[in-house]
Amino acid sequence: MSNHHFQIPHPEQAHGKIQLDFIVCLLADAGVTRWMVSPGSRNAPLVASMVKHGGFDLHSFPDERVAAFAALGAAQGSRYPVGVICTSGTAAANLYPAVCEAYYQRIPLLVLTADRPPELIDQWDGQTIHQNNLFQPHTQGNFNLPTIAPSNDLPTTLLSLQTLLQTAIAQTLYPLPGPVHINIPLRDPIYADVTAPFQHITPTKPFLLHHPTPPPVNETDASQWISHTNPQQPRILIVVGMHHPQTELSLALQSLQMRLPILTDIVSQQQAQGLPQWDRAFLGGAPGDGLRPDILITLGMGVVSKSLKLWLKSQKPKKHFHISPLQAPVGDPFHTHPDHLQHHEVDALFALDQALQESASASNYLNSWQQWISESLSQLGDGLPPTAGEVYQREFTVVNNLLSSCDARFTIQLGNSMSVRYASWSNPSNAQIFANRGTSGIDGSLSTAVGYAMANPDTHCVAILGDVSAIYDAHALWTNQLPNNLSIVVLNNRGGQIFNWIGGPKDVPSLMPLIETPHNYDFKHLCNLYQIQYAHQTEQPNTPWPTRFLNQLGCTLWECS
Repeated sequence: MSNHHFQIPHPEQAHGKIQLDFIVCLLADAGVTRWMVSPGSRNAPLVASMVKHGGFDLHSFPDERVAAFAALGAAQGSRYPVGVICTSGTAAANLYPAVCEAYYQRIPLLVLTADRPPELIDQWDGQTIHQNNLFQPHTQGNFNLPTIAPSNDLPTTLLSLQTLLQTAIAQTLYPLPGPVHINIPLRDPIYADVTAPFQHITPTKPFLLHHPTPPPVNETDASQWISHTNPQQPRILIVVGMHHPQTELSLALQSLQMRLPILTDIVSQQQAQGLPQWDRAFLGGAPGDGLRPDILITLGMGVVSKSLKLWLKSQKPKKHFHISPLQAPVGDPFHTHPDHLQHHEVDALFALDQALQESASASNYLNSWQQWISESLSQLGDGLPPTAGEVYQREFTVVNNLLSSCDARFTIQLGNSMSVRYASWSNPSNAQIFANRGTSGIDGSLSTAVGYAMANPDTHCVAILGDVSAIYDAHALWTNQLPNNLSIVVLNNRGGQIFNWIGGPKDVPSLMPLIETPHNYDFKHLCNLYQIQYAHQTEQPNTPWPTRFLNQLGCTLWECS
């Protein structure tokens, strides 16, 4: 179609304003309509166009780092791009932690940074830094749009914008989900014609996505995989790492769990499948050579359990197959040099099930895993090893009781450090459970929960995090649109107790004040500042606290200390 087929209602208006309106039309056409906005002057004209369009769900966060993590959280459930937009300068740099997390978690995130024109960079002008390709190498694509300014050939300019924007949005999803950065320089006067009516401009070509199809898999393929073990008594271990929710995958794992040991990670979205509490069993001591697998099959991405990683490094399988439909680099956390089988995971597991039909319904290998877990848990009782301190025992009980009380109506957002570990050692939960385990930082745990709750108003989102994570990310509560379906549990142990758990720093007492960051803060005054409900876990002991907490209406923070 010719580039002159754009229907421009008011061509006499400033071309810069028309270009901004067209960018907004392209975003709406692609369905990228949920945006986290950080206030600023340079990005204000684009935000104004979004407001005038009327088809966008906009949420304001003054802190850019919070806005970016909130966008990541909003995209976790939908697996469709959510956008974050900010002004120029260091505002853009503040988005980087969330970009890194989205890259390693494979979350589609559209990062739009307003910029100053290139002739002002390095000229001592305000709020100017080098924003082109700012987030490399942690993006799926980087696009530097032409400077938004008057143009002598407006149709050609719009066609160029269309090509760039549609390509950028597509790259948030394929060939790999992840963040894409679009940098938009705007030349003054940036508020020219900002009061003019919005111009709806239809793209000459609609936004389309092409879904790549991985190679098919059948029973013959699976038979080749299991040729490295005895098919009558297969020693095959399946490990499911960080993964997005997928009902079909649950069914495939259910079919196999009567034949093979399956270890599902706390953020695999498959907790109900496989062997329960296997990670807590490792706290009683790692299994010996008798449980070494001949074949290791992994799905998803990394695992939380450090114990499992150490054990598989020492008990290497004969073969390690990683199954993924994506043309993506495969990590090697167990140092086992995995072979990448590019197939649909569900098809591959059903093919494996068919290839094992002649083996015993429950192999000796599966029985051995079940026995080891049972014996280890019997030694531990309901808690952690006796060597664990009172703080860890108490906090584990809190998290375990809370997760046991959450059904499929709930979504759990876990902070890193001890919170995600407690959850990994807890009883299986029917709730969806997320954590920022791409980079495993503490910087955006609460912000991610806020974004998820905003994007999923029909679920009850419960954030569980430590005191240091909560304080570090307290600006997540700084928004006039804080969702009512968010509940927050803060495990306040007065510092970073993870460093006492992992050892090392505690052996050098002079280091601890610098590493552990001890404090005497509580969260009551923080809740007053942000006008959210506050309660303490030890109040009203006659009623089980998880029940009271989960039935509380409105955004509530519960402090457990």
